[in-house]
Amino acid sequence: MSPEAQKRAASSASAEAAERRQLEIELHEAARLLAAGDAPSAVERLRAIVARGVLAPGREADARYLLARALGASGERAAMTDEWGLVLRLDAAAAPPQPLMPADEFEAVAEAALAELPQELLDELRSVPILVADRPSAEMVAGGIDPRVLGIYHGVPMTRRSTSFGAPYADTIYLFSANLERVCATRAALAERIRVTVLHETAHYFGYTELQLRRMGLA
Repeated sequence: MSPEAQKRAASSASAEAAERRQLEIELHEAARLLAAGDAPSAVERLRAIVARGVLAPGREADARYLLARALGASGERAAMTDEWGLVLRLDAAAAPPQPLMPADEFEAVAEAALAELPQELLDELRSVPILVADRPSAEMVAGGIDPRVLGIYHGVPMTRRSTSFGAPYADTIYLFSANLERVCATRAALAERIRVTVLHETAHYFGYTELQLRRMGLA
């Protein structure tokens, strides 16, 4: 490469680095606006950021996730769900090739968490399947499920069930392995996060609220 070409390449790299720094500043400002309760301004700023089309898939997913939160806070539920669908696809594209924990070990950790529960609670949970998937499905996200949720309980909590007619209930607990891995840097951290998520979602089955779970250290 000629000295002139090297100079042009260095200048281009410097300009790209400066643009990335500026984008990070703008993303931080948008997050500040949202935290301060100014969701409409956060939406405007974030839409301008993602419209540039220069973010890497992983960082674009972060920006769009923040945009979805701002849209939700602004009452724009349909637009929020649209952004969540994009986040789901971008997260899948940016996922690392190798997980922190193989599937069989992941399931073993989840089973060990369940084993912490008293036997009478395990008996109640016997008919509740616990399913592991990478992320929520596109159908779940289109129905309003956060694409980065770690786990969900789907069903009717025991405390809200009618005993008058003996109606059947379809309950399922989902664990989303790629989302759990995304928030953990080590296998030990992942194991603890799996444990907390399993206990959190099984507690929802028994009727515990988010506030109660936070007080119990399971949020």
